[in-house]
Amino acid sequence: MHYLGLALYAEGATDYYFLRPLLLRLCEDICIQEASQPVEFGEEVIPLNEPQASKDAAREQRIVAAARLALGSWRIVFVHTDGAGDPARARQQLAQPAIDLLQSEYPDSGVGVAVIPIRETEAWAIADGDAVREVFGTTLSDVKLGLPRTAAAIESTLDPKAVLNAALDATNPSPRKRRQGASPMLNALGESVSLQRLRQLAGFQVLEAELRQALRHLSIIR
Repeated sequence: MHYLGLALYAEGATDYYFLRPLLLRLCEDICIQEASQPVEFGEEVIPLNEPQASKDAAREQRIVAAARLALGSWRIVFVHTDGAGDPARARQQLAQPAIDLLQSEYPDSGVGVAVIPIRETEAWAIADGDAVREVFGTTLSDVKLGLPRTAAAIESTLDPKAVLNAALDATNPSPRKRRQGASPMLNALGESVSLQRLRQLAGFQVLEAELRQALRHLSIIR
């Protein structure tokens, strides 16, 4: 029996809402299919909060300080940053330094894995119209919700967050829900968005490939 604790350092609160359930589901899906023996997961992906003393430090130092507080509870630390249209730059400047520092300081504790949507996290949230309809409680079509219909269109959407909020507006929500926007629903979307739909997206493909490499390094899959 393997135990696989997961932790996440994300850019913002809404990213945690969506990514924590999604990353747990992705790990479970890979391990169910490919693990050499049963894998036990923690109940949730641990959100990493940097200590106040590190708030003025470089990003990679803040991430490692946050991981240090949860040492012993994780074997994989997911490091999220939005690609903002240039995921290679985001990887080099915002994710890889933290992954390298984690490996340097805690080589026996686990590994880091980058999570970099091509533009922003909400692009993954609009990838599955069926999940959006279920969470928003509507039967409107993708067209009426204003959702992009192909992988290329999803990843080229300049403002996925605005698209998601516009889709909510199209359902004629209550004034309270309209004011709140779609952010409170991101957790439910992370729990229900189709992994198969996400696997059509280049940014998600990179994440999954790197996660598989990490799981092989930990001898959880072959």
